[in-house]
Amino acid sequence: MSGINGDKARFNRRRRHKISRRVSNQKMLKSLAEKHLVPAGSQGNQKEKAE
Repeated sequence: MSGINGDKARFNRRRRHKISRRVSNQKMLKSLAEKHLVPAGSQGNQKEKAE
């Protein structure tokens, strides 16, 4: 409710944290994929999503 009514400081902080976490996870997964350390199940799921 407060997000609708204008309590932007708290909600924007959460939003920025979520975005930062997503970016860091993507970087980590990309580096693992380059090293071929990603588990076989994860690689199959990524290929299916790409198609």
